Amino acid sequence: MPDTEFAISASAGADRRDQWREALSDAFGPFEVHGGKPDDFAGHVRYARRASLQFNDLHYQGQRLERTAGNVSRLDQEFYTFGLPLAGPLAVRQQGREFQVEPGCVYLMNQSLPYQATAQGASGYRSLSVSFPRSALSQRDSRIGAFYKLRTDDGSPRGTLLAGYMDHLFKGMDDWSDTEAAELGERLIDLIVLFLVQPGQGQVSEADSSVTVAHRTRVLAYIRQHLADPDLSPLRVAQGCGVSVAYLHRILRAGGLSVESFIFEQRLDRCRELLLDSRHRHRSIAELAYQVGFSHPSHFSRLFKHRFGMTPRDLRAGSRAASA
Repeated sequence: MPDTEFAISASAGADRRDQWREALSDAFGPFEVHGGKPDDFAGHVRYARRASLQFNDLHYQGQRLERTAGNVSRLDQEFYTFGLPLAGPLAVRQQGREFQVEPGCVYLMNQSLPYQATAQGASGYRSLSVSFPRSALSQRDSRIGAFYKLRTDDGSPRGTLLAGYMDHLFKGMDDWSDTEAAELGERLIDLIVLFLVQPGQGQVSEADSSVTVAHRTRVLAYIRQHLADPDLSPLRVAQGCGVSVAYLHRILRAGGLSVESFIFEQRLDRCRELLLDSRHRHRSIAELAYQVGFSHPSHFSRLFKHRFGMTPRDLRAGSRAASA
């Protein structure tokens, strides 16, 4: 795997712990590192970036990693990680939920929300994983939750296929060309959406036909191009794309996320980008909210905090402090 690699010994002191924090930040964005006993503290990370994907081999023990709201404010974009645990377990707490990942499962997790992860077990936690922008998922399905988990040790063909795919993908990493690695990563995301985001949809249906995929792609592009229109509605989208409103809801999987909610998500993502962009620091938060189509700043602020775990003002303040 052509990569950037960082490793520290089990006897790491405070200085090495700071270096480990910097290595994690280079690979996954900013983290806080809380150590236990010095003799138990160790970490190793390898990662290779190919196109919009990043392939990771992460192993650490004797520590708890935390992504705070301030850390989140310094991320360039919202992204997910799909992992295949090799050692563990790892105890995770996110948005008031507690869950565990361990060998015998695969999982998908939003890395752009505050969370804590504690490595447990005699050998700590290790996983092979692929990180990619949230948009890689949402362009395939609008219903994207924060966390998914699928067993691979219960005979399930879905879990077995995903685990086997990841294993072969990483074993061949030194030999894949950049084009091959990027394409194989895209196929992995297709499988993730099919088996985790769309559970139980193992057969191709009308919603997954090539014609409907083409319609969905056009619908998503239309919504993104017209976000600034405060009157953007399912009817207007349907008319602009030449489909019925009922069909529009079907191709966006409205059973999990309505068309209106998808529009709000796109607006929130765009406004977050603007808030983090130093070129727009002179503009008020309300002005940016209006630019992406929100009519009421207070409504925008409530949705923003619910989505990202902090207010727009806190996000901007954290971004300014990080760049100071």
